[in-house]
This record gives sequence, C-alpha cells and structure tokens, in this order.
Amino acid sequence: MEHRAFIDYCRAELTKTFENIKQSKANNQHKFRTEGLLQAAKLLNILTPCEISKMIEDEHLSVFGESVQQRQARKSSLAELKEKSPDAYFEIPAIERKS
Repeated sequence: MEHRAFIDYCRAELTKTFENIKQSKANNQHKFRTEGLLQAAKLLNILTPCEISKMIEDEHLSVFGESVQQRQARKSSLAELKEKSPDAYFEIPAIERKS
C-alpha cells in the first residue's frame, strides 16, 4: 500500500470513529483499531506526531464542528453545571447537551 493510500485510509477510519461517537454508537474495537493505525503510521515514519495531531484536529472539527479543546471545555462545563445546578442543566435542550 502506498503511503498516500495508507494516510487516506487512516483519515477515513478516524472520521468513522468520530461519526460513531457523534451518533452515540461508540465502538471501542473500531476506536482501538484506528489508534493502532495511527501508531503504525508514526512507527513507520509515514506521519509525524504533529501530522497525526493535525489530522485528528481536522477530522474532529469536520465531524463535530468544534476543536477537540472546545468540545472538552464545553463538556466539562456541562458536567460542572449538572453537578452544581441540575435544574439549570436540564433547562438546556437535550439535543444541545448531547452533542
């Protein structure tokens, strides 16, 4: 397999992993397989750690519409709100809380 084809395959699998998570159909087996592909790309010097990070960030942004850091911050603030003020938490529409 050519390097470009392998990189494209890794990107497609990463996108599929994020789409599964977005649809609440997380599949750990697929996630771990994708992580293994990215690790193989690094070990075989096909991608650098920076390129892998950029790929993850790009695909995350395309699927979720926000960066990894933005999503983590939003989810942690929702968890904090749920703990401190459950009424305020449940006033937020479920579709917004789920994302």
